[in-house]
Amino acid sequence: MLNFPIFPTTFGLFIFWKMGTGGENTAMNYFPLTTEQQEWKERVAEIAAREIGPRAATADRLAQYPRESLEALRAANLWALRTSREYGGLGADLVTTCLVVEEIAKKCPSTGMCYKMHLEATELVNRIPTPYQVERFVKPLARGEVFATIAGGETGGATGSDWRPNAMEVSTCRQVDGGFQLDHVRKSYVTSAGHATHYLLLSRLEGRPTQEMPDFLMVEREHIDWQVVGEWNGLGMRGNSSNPMVFTGVVPAEHRLGIGHEDEPVIPKYMMPLLILTYGAAYLGIASGAYELACQEATTRFPSGARRLDAPINQRRFAEMSAQIEAARALLHAAAAMADSGRARSPVPYVQAKVLCSEAAVRVTQDVMTIFGGTAFAARLPFERYFRDARAGLVMGMANDQAYEMIANMLFPKS
Repeated sequence: MLNFPIFPTTFGLFIFWKMGTGGENTAMNYFPLTTEQQEWKERVAEIAAREIGPRAATADRLAQYPRESLEALRAANLWALRTSREYGGLGADLVTTCLVVEEIAKKCPSTGMCYKMHLEATELVNRIPTPYQVERFVKPLARGEVFATIAGGETGGATGSDWRPNAMEVSTCRQVDGGFQLDHVRKSYVTSAGHATHYLLLSRLEGRPTQEMPDFLMVEREHIDWQVVGEWNGLGMRGNSSNPMVFTGVVPAEHRLGIGHEDEPVIPKYMMPLLILTYGAAYLGIASGAYELACQEATTRFPSGARRLDAPINQRRFAEMSAQIEAARALLHAAAAMADSGRARSPVPYVQAKVLCSEAAVRVTQDVMTIFGGTAFAARLPFERYFRDARAGLVMGMANDQAYEMIANMLFPKS
């Protein structure tokens, strides 16, 4: 009879090492993908490498909006990723959507975030349009004529008393003949400010319930007075054009999204899964993009023949980064699959995935900067750009402090 465990430490590690195929330092997708999902992942990875990656440094250096990169996505019909096939779109599921956003963000986080905001802004009208909205918004989406974004929060909220960085306090719009009047409504940090063709504007609408979530108005750039305030000079995500905007004019009543669904929680049901999980996918793209490049560079030999990867502490760092990325990716895809199948009983898995992905981005880019030392800090490699972009994940979208509060409230609901 054996008097030691079947896998004593040294022997067990030897067996597992021999089982490895070697070189597994890129995405392994522990969550099983369908053939179609894998094909979309590979297709978008190729587009991102060819059309988006080469422009990323310029977008960051000049704080330049990534118009050409976004046009490349339109040429691939990716602006219509979530639009129903019935109307000419791609009708992609949420797992595919997360794969697409990650591959774009790997090469240029600014492009990935602008694109993610477009998907978020169009989700409600894609899911529950009125016949009028099908003709006005959905079919143009399928034709690549609509690129949208969110015009949500307002500086300090209405009262200035809420600690949350993304409080839902917004202005009230007067009801007038034909629609709702915007009176110099100022929105803060509008991604793609001045560049998007449509803005999903959050407002309290006169004559509508004032509790819970605000209403959503789809505002057309060509049919409203608007102004971009200031210049975007962000620490990271420098291509986003995330400026304040001021809107003035009348928005037709038919442009309110969710008409006919007043008695159901349209935000949690139709918008929240994509809203939160695509944030996670964008920040996961930052983590995996920095990591994959680091894997290539760490095996480069110096004239002496040594490599950065030869240092045991760096080997540990790479091992930790790989575990963090794959854990975040597995949860992200599992949560997306739950949304696709309707199995999620609450938003908990979505919010957990977002915080895990954004924190993986921060940790991975920090470790990469440490591994590459002066070369990284001198910006001879793009690691410092990924490092700066990753910081947005802690405070933008749903800030992590706010997200953890939401998770706690859902885990322990107040009686």
